[in-house]
Amino acid sequence: MCFKKPDRVPIWDLEGFTPGTLYRWYNQGFPIGVSPYDYFGFDRELTLPVDFGPIPGFVPRVLEENDDYKVFINRFGFVERQSKIYTLERAGYLAYHYLEHPTKRREDWESYKKRYNSDDIRRFPIYWGEELFEYYKTLDMPIKLFFVWGPGRGPKCGYTMGVERFLQTIWKDPDLVHDIMSSYCDFVLEVLREAVRARIDYALFMEDGLAYRHGPIISPGIYEEFWYPYQKMVIDFLRAHGVHIICHYTSGNVEALIPLMLKAGFNTFAPLEVAAGMDAVKLRERYGNRILLMGNVSRQAFMDGPKAVEKEFYSKVPHLIEEGGYVPAADDTILPDISFASFSHYISLLKRLRE
Repeated sequence: MCFKKPDRVPIWDLEGFTPGTLYRWYNQGFPIGVSPYDYFGFDRELTLPVDFGPIPGFVPRVLEENDDYKVFINRFGFVERQSKIYTLERAGYLAYHYLEHPTKRREDWESYKKRYNSDDIRRFPIYWGEELFEYYKTLDMPIKLFFVWGPGRGPKCGYTMGVERFLQTIWKDPDLVHDIMSSYCDFVLEVLREAVRARIDYALFMEDGLAYRHGPIISPGIYEEFWYPYQKMVIDFLRAHGVHIICHYTSGNVEALIPLMLKAGFNTFAPLEVAAGMDAVKLRERYGNRILLMGNVSRQAFMDGPKAVEKEFYSKVPHLIEEGGYVPAADDTILPDISFASFSHYISLLKRLRE
């Protein structure tokens, strides 16, 4: 990611494999009981063990359940419906969605944000300390600082309000939205004062759901007012403490926001969803070495089979690897509609680049 010659081409994963995918692969030759990360020889990373979620979390409890799905209250206080079916026919089916959200009015938010207390000792593991920091120095894998930007699960749940209510609130009660963003910013900064004592190789702001196929759910102007000042404060703090690879992670097409995000201090973008029109080659042409890229290997190509994978691979991966500042990876979750042969061929193409 520093535009230097690496010792090897990375074999990397961003989104993981569903249980249904592995069940299907077992019938196609994938060995039972083996992790795909071990089987394919993925490079590994370690995530800093810091909890940026609500503490105390809401008590998880099942409200309804049958053979197809279960409805439950999750740690974040949302009523979530989760599918229990993983089949080829339903590979593209939304595995979960939220039925209710904990914040409906300002009073709810005032209560909810008390769960984001930066001083709670439960945010760090009991082994946090100098011995851990010394151990991290010996590791030859990257250490990632990961958190979701915004309370709850960020944009996936409308920052605790639900997406529609949150977007309406931007117009109806902008002061409340500023309070949500500024409170979360203050919380993150306080947690980071302790977290940066450990080695951190890169930071990833998860904000999945901020964009969809045709663009972001907010305009650049809205981003500049409600996101930019708070994200910039956190990024400035990280850079001041030696963290120089800072990634914004969302599905969908976020191109319209990239100029402002670069200005805020983000320099890495993932997973660069091809189906939404994200194009790593064009982004590199436009922004040069100002931008670092992860992902952008089309899930649709994996679905279409080994020949399509090969065409997708050679259209971008060798060129971007040669330029540097790029980590190839699938741009979405590996679902059951992707065959073992298709994914195996992709890995073999990556390994050829290593030779």
